[in-house]
Amino acid sequence: MKKCTNKTFVSTLLALLFSVALLLSGCGAADGAKLEAKVKSAGKAEASDIKMALPSMNASYLPLFVAEANKLFEKNNVKVAFTKVQGGVIALRGLQTNEFQIISSLPESVITGVAQGADIKMIGTLDDHSMYSIYATSDIKSPKDLKGQVVATNRTGNGTDIQLRWWLKNNGLAPDKDVRIIEAGENSTRLQALVSGQAKLTILSQPTDLKAEASGMHKLALMRDELKSYNHNMLMANGQFLKENPDAAKGFMAAIAEATEYAKKPENREEMVKLIMGKLDMGEEDAQKSFDFVLPALANQGKINRDGVEWAIETTKETGMLKGEVTTKELIEEAYITE
Repeated sequence: MKKCTNKTFVSTLLALLFSVALLLSGCGAADGAKLEAKVKSAGKAEASDIKMALPSMNASYLPLFVAEANKLFEKNNVKVAFTKVQGGVIALRGLQTNEFQIISSLPESVITGVAQGADIKMIGTLDDHSMYSIYATSDIKSPKDLKGQVVATNRTGNGTDIQLRWWLKNNGLAPDKDVRIIEAGENSTRLQALVSGQAKLTILSQPTDLKAEASGMHKLALMRDELKSYNHNMLMANGQFLKENPDAAKGFMAAIAEATEYAKKPENREEMVKLIMGKLDMGEEDAQKSFDFVLPALANQGKINRDGVEWAIETTKETGMLKGEVTTKELIEEAYITE
């Protein structure tokens, strides 16, 4: 056997040392990557859970659909679970008990609730115009044709009823005098009151307005053409939740702001229509109509129309439903809106 020369021995040793160095370097990099991942994971706060009640399901909730579909809530470190409830009264009741941390609602019921001591705040809005339309049977051509007739409302004193009564007055009719008002419940049953002949006119939101047209009813008025200042789907939060989780409320509103901006971009129209189709099990033509109806009313950054809140306060007071005084300062908390 031949002996290794010094030169050969040195070369072999150097190669061995180089291999060991590479191995150690690889292990170090892997360990470093794991450590970095752990640090990042430890530094990120756990996402806050928010339960949100929706008293209906329609295209007005488009910013919520967009935020959910594009994971904008997760991006802003909140996890939002939606629950469909039967009407705003149930949603409000759940908000007061903190069963729900946020709800979408007309402003009038919250105004009366806060006046009675409820710990609730308006933190934003999905839209800053009314989403209602006035529909009538084919024989009612103008408001004057309603004298002596019956009109259908939801429930006396709620936001829907207040808007309907305002519209009647705005068109020269005295509620409960020139016209008789009956309680018919939610959108679908109010429409049925027209179809069955129980009433000649009612107030509807989409997508029931599309069903009204398909049933032979006609749109007598678009509320936003007459009622210039309003917030339809307001975002209300439980006061205790806001005190304990201010960052979660800010994250929620940041997601709404980004979602609204995304929905308004013309290049995203087709995507929005498809989203509405999927969420509401709606055909493309109806989804396009719903999108076109909702789009002009979406509120930038979720900002509240303060004149609309003032209108709601005064009109609720006129109906006698508001007992005592309440101010916008008591109602609105805009600190959570992203500028």
